[in-house]
Amino acid sequence: MSRRSTYHHGDLRTVLVREGVALLAESGLAGFSVAKVATRAGVSSAAPYRHFPDREALLAACAAAVFADLADLLARAAEEAGPDPVERLAATAGAYVRYALDHRAGIDLLYTHDFAGPHRDTVREQSRRLMDVLMTLAAEALPAATSWTDVADLVYVHLSAAYGYATLLFKGSRPPRNVEAHVARAVAAARDQVIGHLMRLAGPPTVRP
Repeated sequence: MSRRSTYHHGDLRTVLVREGVALLAESGLAGFSVAKVATRAGVSSAAPYRHFPDREALLAACAAAVFADLADLLARAAEEAGPDPVERLAATAGAYVRYALDHRAGIDLLYTHDFAGPHRDTVREQSRRLMDVLMTLAAEALPAATSWTDVADLVYVHLSAAYGYATLLFKGSRPPRNVEAHVARAVAAARDQVIGHLMRLAGPPTVRP
């Protein structure tokens, strides 16, 4: 049964965004078009324009959806990791890598495409939500007196490492065969990173005469 015959005039906007994210994962930004998304959704090439005035608007909605999904997944991973704040933050690195390996180019869109005007606001709202999740977790893992700058620095390094690791995996010459093994490595690396950050903040140990 074709996509067109299975579409029943539900929430077309949601369907278009979902299919847009899936297309990005398969074809990347270069292979993304409104017409291709419409075909995947089983509607005419003109139908998406009732919800999105142009390609950029649909791309922005897709990027916002990826940020929103990531925020939910990272928050859920932290909750499932238990009460230890270091483990809670470390777990988000694993969740990020798993999502990136599943969505590939959808992740790339977040950091390589420069949205302008109102499209930037659409994306920024959800990206801020993702950062709020990570900032809260990082603040919980660090001493109470830690400055906002130190918390932000930890989040920046934490997110950069997770993104970099995932990008090397899905852009490599061979696709990763054992996703869960890579997820575990990402969590372990993030754990070591947070512990190292805590040690640096504590300063060198006091040497008694």
